Amino acid sequence: MKKLFLAILCFSMHSLAAADWKVDKRVDAMTDDVKKKAIVANESGHTFSIYRISQGGPVWGNFALSEGMFDQVDWRKPPIYRVDKNEPENLARMKKMQDMGVGIHAYEWEPKWVNFVIWHGKEGEGVAKNLVQLMEGKTVIFRYFLSTGGSKDTSFSLIGAAPAISEAIGIRAEIDHSAQQKSEEFRKAFLAESKRCQQNMSSFKACFSKVNECSKQSEQNVEKFQSCIK
Repeated sequence: MKKLFLAILCFSMHSLAAADWKVDKRVDAMTDDVKKKAIVANESGHTFSIYRISQGGPVWGNFALSEGMFDQVDWRKPPIYRVDKNEPENLARMKKMQDMGVGIHAYEWEPKWVNFVIWHGKEGEGVAKNLVQLMEGKTVIFRYFLSTGGSKDTSFSLIGAAPAISEAIGIRAEIDHSAQQKSEEFRKAFLAESKRCQQNMSSFKACFSKVNECSKQSEQNVEKFQSCIK
């Protein structure tokens, strides 16, 4: 779907110097709503941006290849990204869950770019680990797979990312790590139950639907979540 990326293209674009994070703003002429995104470009002309479509809604990332290159992202194999020496995030996981038809909208593709959800956006439940890494890290590397075969790596500096991301999506630049630990424990429990559901694809939809509903009811409490699952 193109609607998310079209929203990005509507932002007024400032000139981007490689490795400098910016906050681009657009004022909707019909509603006066101000839309923001944090964006950085690298020396190859590729861009990485982080934004929300609506206040309090999910936080999305957009990785886009330079229009000055012939490279295209393979639609079958989503990119992988890694912040510093942390565990890589394979976007294929999001695509797979979305393709299973369980009501998840977390990944979009066009030949020159991909959109992907980084965080559900509910600050009271803790900021996603991946977003914390992007705000506190030094470098993020994307490995994208080419439609013609093979892969390439490209990187972006994360220096100055935290204040830009904070302004663009409306959260504090300083992360509460005690809340993050609780959120991470819950995330691991949720992922464990989701993987269990995938062991039997005939009952996957019903199983995952229950996991998702228990997640909403448990308010980030692991014990409540596991009790609900049983």
